[in-house]
Amino acid sequence: MAVLRAKSKRLTGFLESLLRRDLPEHIEVLTPSEPARRGCQLSLRIKTIDGRGLYERITAAGITCDWREPDVMRVAPVPLYNRFEDAHRFVEALKASL
Repeated sequence: MAVLRAKSKRLTGFLESLLRRDLPEHIEVLTPSEPARRGCQLSLRIKTIDGRGLYERITAAGITCDWREPDVMRVAPVPLYNRFEDAHRFVEALKASL
């Protein structure tokens, strides 16, 4: 479990850093940045476009996440089966879907 938790911290932190670097004008990360205050899930407020439409385009691209009204997409990079490449793919899919 310790190895999975360590990967979870790195993987979720990596995804958060990509989102903050590449999409700050479109996405607000609502989940606390401190690993001790979160699991492997990030809640993302969609700020500049129709968030529901963005969610639908992302899921059509084969990415699993969920939607919470009115404007929050939740994504969970699970360390047991997600890779750092998957986090990068998610951010690239977001950018392509904007």
